[in-house]
Amino acid sequence: MKRQLLWTFLLTPFLLGINSLSEGYRIVKGSSLRLYLPYGAEGSCYNIQNNHASSDLFVPTKTNTEWTSFTGASKPAFIVATQCYPKSCKEIKDTLASPTDGLYTIDSDGLAGNASYQAYCDMTTDGGGWTRIFRHNIAGGYFANPADATSKNTAAPTGNLYSVLNKIPDFAVNGKYRFRQTWPGYSAYKNIWLQSTNPLSDVVTAGWTPIQATAITDKWGGLELGNGTHGPTNSNNSLLDGSVQITDWWYAIGSTVAYGSPAGIPANAAVLGPSAGVAEVNLWIKEDDTYTSYSSCKAILDAGASIGSGLYMINPGGGGEIPVFCDMTSDGGGWTRIFYHDYAAAGVFASKAEALNLNSGTPLATKYSILNRTAGFYRSGKLELRINWPGTSTKRNWWTQTSNFTLSSVAGYVPVALDTTGNLWGGLELSTSPQTLADGSVGSTDWFYAIGMINASWGSPVGIPASEDVSGIGVGVPRVELWVK
Repeated sequence: MKRQLLWTFLLTPFLLGINSLSEGYRIVKGSSLRLYLPYGAEGSCYNIQNNHASSDLFVPTKTNTEWTSFTGASKPAFIVATQCYPKSCKEIKDTLASPTDGLYTIDSDGLAGNASYQAYCDMTTDGGGWTRIFRHNIAGGYFANPADATSKNTAAPTGNLYSVLNKIPDFAVNGKYRFRQTWPGYSAYKNIWLQSTNPLSDVVTAGWTPIQATAITDKWGGLELGNGTHGPTNSNNSLLDGSVQITDWWYAIGSTVAYGSPAGIPANAAVLGPSAGVAEVNLWIKEDDTYTSYSSCKAILDAGASIGSGLYMINPGGGGEIPVFCDMTSDGGGWTRIFYHDYAAAGVFASKAEALNLNSGTPLATKYSILNRTAGFYRSGKLELRINWPGTSTKRNWWTQTSNFTLSSVAGYVPVALDTTGNLWGGLELSTSPQTLADGSVGSTDWFYAIGMINASWGSPVGIPASEDVSGIGVGVPRVELWVK
């Protein structure tokens, strides 16, 4: 009787401090509470039901001994303690002090009724707490068909053909899924991102947010169902792919056939090459919709959060988060691409207003500008800028200036490293020419080093005016990039 009194109590002011590991937990009469505590190699999980008619229940959890005694055979009859399991690798990571990588028993839908299962957990990289939901090593062959890859060898999480992709809905947080795709043997490449759509659903991928993504060519934009009514199919070559809304099946998950030479799973051209497959692909998930917000690519690099050149989320000047492409290697790294113009593929900008802000959510677009966010990149009262012309020349100009070239003429120009100075180069300024938004022919009506061209008739062949040392006299270039650090 004395022990029962320790475990039950009426509602009193003495509840202060309750509901923590060190103080214990309160369970209101007639209700239940799921408790997962850091006792044992995988933790200890029980659902405690308080069936007492009039009193709340106090659950002692301060020590392993207290907890084990409480859940043991000596507990009062009105308590029902049903063993449960952690919901995910993240819950294990959050509960245990220093869990190691390996196999753990989880129950990803909690108390919803589906059985627990073994999963492989990555507890160390990228913050740890990742549950592997898919592994395909071609030593085990290929999946029989796309549906076969939805759930396969679920009791063998370290096997060559393993999938619990049907568990994806269990890991949603606030309507978002956090994925990580890796290709063992190619550590320089991995993609971590959020998306709001379950890739198994027959819909166009939505809510795509890159957190750290270094394999990004070939139309990557999250994961989507490879075959369905939502868009172009991949001819049943895989269950999922990341070549969004095109028939290609790069970033394949659940390949049914081999690709390339050497034959394997298509990753993307940057990982292994344009016509070769990889031996293995893994897909991981973590129920977490948060990420650290940085102001620029330089801030990411300075914080040690870079995994290489690729896509990241930043919030320049506090004006709202946007995905950007970061160059983390050239000229010291930390460069944010704020403008890209592929005239050869996409023509000119419709207006100077469009050249200020276009495709801000798709930083790999052939016409892209976040120049309206330029003010958010000032450091110590100045902008650090770099201009270059991909596919035409390796030359680039790197400099600082105090003026915002989207608003005014040049001021405070200081060269850092220049490869071309012809055609009145002196930094960037708001253009006096109606042909472009900005240019580098300072104090002139010429518009060499053009950023934001809106005229389609300059040069032969027609293109973007760079400088005569870059392209030659009267020759337009097909592409231009502008970066800020």
